[in-house]
Amino acid sequence: MSRICIILAVFLVAVMFGLADMYLQGITQKVMQENGDWHYQITSIDTKTSDLIAARPEVEVSGWHSTISADAGYSISGQPIAISGLDEDVFGEIYLASLAEGKYPNAANEIAVSSVLKESNDLDLGSVIDLTCPDGSTVSFSIVGFFDNPEKARLIVGSEQSVILAQEGFTTFISASNSPASEKYIIQLSQHCDMSSTIEKIKSQYSLSDGQIEANMNLLNIEGQLAGKTGVNQIYSIALILSIIVMLTCILMISSTLNSNVTQRTEFFGMLRCLGATKKQIMNFVRLEGLYWCKTAIPAGVALSIVVVWVTSAAMRKISPQWFAYMPTWGISWISIAVSVLLGLLTVLLAARTPAKKAAKSSPLEAVSGNAQQTTMFRKAANTSFFKIETAMGVHHAKSNKKNYVLMTGAFAICIVLFLTFSTLVNFMQNAFMPSEWTPELSIVSETNTCSIDSVLLENIKQNENVKRAYGRMFAYDVPVNIDGSNHKANVISYEANQFKWSADYLTAGSISVVEQEENQVLVVNTENTDVRVGDVITLSINGKEQAVTVAGILSDSPLAREEGTETIFCSEKTFVALTGQTGYTIIDVQFQNGASIEDVKDIENIFTDGGVVFTEQLSQVQQQRNLYSAFAVLVYGFLSIIVAITIFHIMNTINMGVIAKTKQYGTMRAIGMSNQQLIKMIVAEAMTYAVSGIILGCIIGLPMHWVVFASLITNFWGTAWSIPIFPLALIIGIVLFTSFLAVRSPAKRLHDMAIVDTIKSQQ
Repeated sequence: MSRICIILAVFLVAVMFGLADMYLQGITQKVMQENGDWHYQITSIDTKTSDLIAARPEVEVSGWHSTISADAGYSISGQPIAISGLDEDVFGEIYLASLAEGKYPNAANEIAVSSVLKESNDLDLGSVIDLTCPDGSTVSFSIVGFFDNPEKARLIVGSEQSVILAQEGFTTFISASNSPASEKYIIQLSQHCDMSSTIEKIKSQYSLSDGQIEANMNLLNIEGQLAGKTGVNQIYSIALILSIIVMLTCILMISSTLNSNVTQRTEFFGMLRCLGATKKQIMNFVRLEGLYWCKTAIPAGVALSIVVVWVTSAAMRKISPQWFAYMPTWGISWISIAVSVLLGLLTVLLAARTPAKKAAKSSPLEAVSGNAQQTTMFRKAANTSFFKIETAMGVHHAKSNKKNYVLMTGAFAICIVLFLTFSTLVNFMQNAFMPSEWTPELSIVSETNTCSIDSVLLENIKQNENVKRAYGRMFAYDVPVNIDGSNHKANVISYEANQFKWSADYLTAGSISVVEQEENQVLVVNTENTDVRVGDVITLSINGKEQAVTVAGILSDSPLAREEGTETIFCSEKTFVALTGQTGYTIIDVQFQNGASIEDVKDIENIFTDGGVVFTEQLSQVQQQRNLYSAFAVLVYGFLSIIVAITIFHIMNTINMGVIAKTKQYGTMRAIGMSNQQLIKMIVAEAMTYAVSGIILGCIIGLPMHWVVFASLITNFWGTAWSIPIFPLALIIGIVLFTSFLAVRSPAKRLHDMAIVDTIKSQQ
């Protein structure tokens, strides 16, 4: 069980740093593929300066990149083309490009052509093409290669219809045609240097201005080369904070395990003292015993973490390729291995300190006398005023050893703190990645912003098996309204059952069900312009007729309350029809079943054969958001599951070791008349004392920590107010209590099956 604690500690730390590293590697590769693997571009320098810069030890790759845009007037067979001249190192190592066929051009008359031009002109390797200049002259080149990546072509040259020359050939061509070109000197710096400091030195040494230098900010940020809190620093900082919390948890767990282990072997350590062992040797003995567990536990934790990182990375690439497509397939994070091994060893050494000191205090006298199980002097008996004798003794037993009581309580509490802290990530990912419940994947809007969409069409949409939910809204814009004697303008909007349900989150007073069920009842969005209250009667002027409605509810806000100075009023469809006489919809929103495709969207659009509507489709965007949410859900719930597993293992191990350490004491109690049932109740009471004390301490520490993390991650970004996390708190408390009760069964049964003489003679 102690090995399991170490394995889980190393595993958690390695997975957190491993996934952070895989994500950073993936996002770095994504930035490189989209922008190029360069750090700075310098313009308006001569070749002498560029040669001096290239000779600097901090510069790994550098070279010229010259381009002529497709608008400059150059063409091949009448097709406008973009031209680029760059060295092969810049092409391959900085822009990470490669040729599909042939070789890279080296001579002045050699050229590489994009696949678009190859297909449109039926070109082959070795063919000669004529490049037409703006003045009508032509220059012939021999084709030596083809590149077929349109994204790379646009990155390098700015157009899919493009050609690439060697820098030497480009310079010769420009000199002959006397054409203007954009020239930049690109440098890639070493990862081991301070890039900001290096570029400042280059600027100072060669008298360069800020306008001559362009930085690849995205890449510098993700590589941690910008001053302040860069992306890499923030990600690793979060991983380090969570790792420290995990480490503290495991320190308390392993320490309590070692403490129980030492307690049950007090006579053994006393015997070592009889044989001449010093206190320092005993302390080293306990530490080495903990480190011996690490010999197998740490490699197992690291190996398990590597597999989990591989599986999780693959799942994230599959679920959300837009964000995680570049995560390594079989990546090994050496930083995660190093950190997890270091923290694993540190955890065990810190956890062994208190038990080692306790073992060193074992005296030779205890070993000789056999009185090794009771070192605490009881100054008062157990309090039986509120509990039966066996329960009172269990509580008294738990509190008798103050250090052990604090250690056990702290271990239980840190599990609760860890769970509550991690549970805030669930709220974070729901706000950050999950689209709102009402987010439509297809909106159908009247071209004239009137109630012109026939309600029959909505029923036709609902009959499509790929549609999960479809709902409409009727709008009446700029309706004159009299509220408490003051004249205003309002937008009157109809809701149906789904939209009324979603608006419940904004209800501050009144009732939504009244508006749904009764006619001439409305909801009003609260604004600074009016002081409307539930029960107020307001007058609407529609079609030249004044009609009174009653305010049944007040909403704090609404996604549809967008116009400053215009009130927003919601009513049922029945009320809207009665007020306006209109039966059609202004907007119909559609949400599709999981797995829907763009063809399903087209099927819905085909229903509107008569036109008169505008379609707004965001199916792919919403699906990507949901996929991203699913990817992070795998991580967050996986971590929470591991924390629950740690809690369960720890409680069962701690209680089991505690019972084993006190086997002789329990045997003595049975010898003086305590029944097996009383013994079990006493052990349960002792376990529950640790659990209840740990829950109280965990709530005292965990709730403020939950508030701090919640405020930092969620309130500061989305304004959501913190509230007591009832469900996570109830869940972890239930797990702690149930596991504590369940953990007693096995050791209690073992004591029950042992003869009294065996328990008294027990020396584990």
